Amino acid sequence: MPVRNVSNHGGNVIGSFPSVKMGRMVAFESLLERDYLYLLDYDPDVAWFEEQPLTIEYQHEGKVLHYTPDFHLLERGRDVLVECKPVRFTHTDENQRKFAVAQLWCDQRRWEFRVVTEQQVRGGVRLENIKLLASYARQSVDPVLQGRIYAFLHDVSAPPTITALASTLVPDATALAVVRILHLAFHHQVCIPLDDVPLTGDAPVYLPIRMRKEHRA
Repeated sequence: MPVRNVSNHGGNVIGSFPSVKMGRMVAFESLLERDYLYLLDYDPDVAWFEEQPLTIEYQHEGKVLHYTPDFHLLERGRDVLVECKPVRFTHTDENQRKFAVAQLWCDQRRWEFRVVTEQQVRGGVRLENIKLLASYARQSVDPVLQGRIYAFLHDVSAPPTITALASTLVPDATALAVVRILHLAFHHQVCIPLDDVPLTGDAPVYLPIRMRKEHRA
């Protein structure tokens, strides 16, 4: 559980993010943190995460100070502490001191410390594509349609586009089928490229490698 509440102490934007993965509202203390939460919620390598996870006590110039990183997450079985910080603030003396303290704390426990900036979070089109998928994350998919999607993708020689797949399987309700496909993509049941271009109906859809292997077996 968070060790402290988020605060608006310098005009920063605070709020709560409705995490599908964690099944609860996750507090954020800046818009950069909010955007990073979209990435964490989607990332299949991240098993779980929490905000304001712990406080590290350290001494500086004879004073006892405290530093609370933004997030603790479990990524591929490894504990990671994360600080979200705009690039323009990463090189201040205060933040460099905090980062060094956190790095030492993590080294002693075989954790990883990571500073994440807007360059990693907002670079390219990936974030906006994930936000689009996230808007369909809580939709439901009929098991029969889901099975038909898997079977079709397993049998085709080349990945169809989202629109082509939807119109082929549900010609009388193509728009609804698109919603179901995007839901499956958020939950990694089908794959859609997210890194290169904005997500449209022309994006290809294919099965994850693990599911292709299961179908072949």
